[in-house]
Amino acid sequence: MTPLSERQLFHSQCWIRIEQEVQRLPESTYEVRCIDGTRLSSVLAKLGPPLVAFTALGGDGEGIVAGVERWMCNNQGPQLVSWNVAMTGR
Repeated sequence: MTPLSERQLFHSQCWIRIEQEVQRLPESTYEVRCIDGTRLSSVLAKLGPPLVAFTALGGDGEGIVAGVERWMCNNQGPQLVSWNVAMTGR
């Protein structure tokens, strides 16, 4: 993996975890993906409750993404990332 010249990732909490993992396992690779509020809304609609409720925010893509992030932080488990503690007070 070629290191970036500076911290260029979108999320401050994931960067340090990636750095720690690369130090521990230098052969590690990562794939970073982004999804906007419009595309996320269509995914949420297919998932159904409880996440479909965020689609009520309509065209507020930033609000939908932030709401889903907070939900994920507050509902951590084996299927969801545990390092993201944004907005949880942890």
